[in-house]
Amino acid sequence: MNPFRTRLSAYSSLTVAALILYYIMVPAINLHSQTFRFLLLLLSLIILFVEISIDQKGVTGKKLKYALLSLPLILIAFISVGNLFNSVLFRATDHAELIPVEEKDFESDFPVMDESAIPMMDRDTAQRLGDRRIGSMSDLVSQFVPSETYTQINIDNAPYRVTPLQYASTVRWLNNRREGIPHFLKVDMVSGAVVVEDLDDNIMYSDSELLNRNVHRHLRFRYPTTLFEAPSFEVDDEGHPHYVATTYENRFWFRQPEPSGLIVLDAVTGETEAYELDDMPSWVDRVYSAQLIMQQLNYRGQYAGGYFNSIFGRRGVTQTTDGYNYIPMNDDIYLYTGVTSINRDASNIGFYLVNLRTKAAEFYPVTSADEFSAMQSAEGSLQQMRFQSTFPLLISLNDRPYYISSLKDDSGLVRSYALVDAEDYQRVITSDSVDGLIAELNGRPVNEATAIGEETDQTEDTVDLVDDENLTAVSGEVENISQAVVSGNTIYYFMIDGSIYKADITLSDTLPFVEEGQVIEGEANEHNEFRLIILD
Repeated sequence: MNPFRTRLSAYSSLTVAALILYYIMVPAINLHSQTFRFLLLLLSLIILFVEISIDQKGVTGKKLKYALLSLPLILIAFISVGNLFNSVLFRATDHAELIPVEEKDFESDFPVMDESAIPMMDRDTAQRLGDRRIGSMSDLVSQFVPSETYTQINIDNAPYRVTPLQYASTVRWLNNRREGIPHFLKVDMVSGAVVVEDLDDNIMYSDSELLNRNVHRHLRFRYPTTLFEAPSFEVDDEGHPHYVATTYENRFWFRQPEPSGLIVLDAVTGETEAYELDDMPSWVDRVYSAQLIMQQLNYRGQYAGGYFNSIFGRRGVTQTTDGYNYIPMNDDIYLYTGVTSINRDASNIGFYLVNLRTKAAEFYPVTSADEFSAMQSAEGSLQQMRFQSTFPLLISLNDRPYYISSLKDDSGLVRSYALVDAEDYQRVITSDSVDGLIAELNGRPVNEATAIGEETDQTEDTVDLVDDENLTAVSGEVENISQAVVSGNTIYYFMIDGSIYKADITLSDTLPFVEEGQVIEGEANEHNEFRLIILD
């Protein structure tokens, strides 16, 4: 056997296999990329195997084999030693200082959220609503399905989750790839309304593309050495779709990624533009990932007093609670999470609030129950309904911290809302609307001027107030129906065109007899509460 020909054949096959593997995995050609280091190690081992197999005799062959064998060992030792000396064992204080935090006073400094813009739909509910909305559109569901992205962003300072459609299968991709994806979904996180946004120009670059128009692959070919996170789907204030990829550089050798900028990809044209952190577009809401922020907050809590203090003395050691949520304020998205002691004693010693666009972090020292205690208290207030609480938001009402959460039934639909005093979690208010929670907290009748089921001889003032309410005509078939007893009243919940609407039993005596498929007409307010209902 000719060694030259054998090597030529082996290395030709290896080159082809390496190119195919690179096209599939598309790692950054950068030693700071863990995937790239893995591929280098794998190729070194394959080359070593080839050389041992071909040349098993001779001094030259042995020297070459020893050299090849030493390469992966040197690489592993080099990275391991570097990572060890840059780990929290030796650089605990540096890890703790990755995220600077400013301590503030809750009563005077905590931002007050617009009560009419509190996002009560969590990601799971948004996904269910989006899936049902597309499921009701036969012309779309046969070709496309919603992506699981559902990125929470602000549009004109209002909270939404947005997600593109994706090809339902490989065959659907082959049939539709020339025309692209014609829609994306926009879910209102306050009302739960789902809008299928029509695009003037279809999305041509997406996660569901299989070849060069795949978002990650397209960005990698344009920026072959740049480290970036998985691109997230966002839309600008004009509703144009983009993918945003945060670029980063490693701190502490190869260990700790830190954002350095971002790349914006136009999902229609494929054009890209790289930005530094201080000159990025104003509509971009998500630069820092929640996972990175939570990790760095925990580094701060655990290692501010040094590594050995985190193991032995544990003086002043804290950690975040096992959950977080997003709060929209000032046209930005903030991550909220509680801070508890290392012993996890079901209480918080304060709250973190971090801007996901700028990384500006604030700490509010407020002694309170943790979020999971508040969730259990909210569920227990309506124990007979067996509702499950979503992870709560922290809001300020009357200069006092409150947890607010949605209560969902077994099917995942929101049936009620709960307001829990964060400092005294046994104080719970439940209502079928957020307005009802606020009204009861402030000691005034719930939605007094527009109470459902008012007598026809209302006062003139009340009638004027009802007329002033923003009502929208609603008409459609009932896709799903359920009911719950809230504050002594029976409330009916209807799924119409993918959105949830509520109607009090006092609106019509025939509500108990409504069936799926039946057409409902009427008028509903901005919270999807029927004020007038007509049953066919």
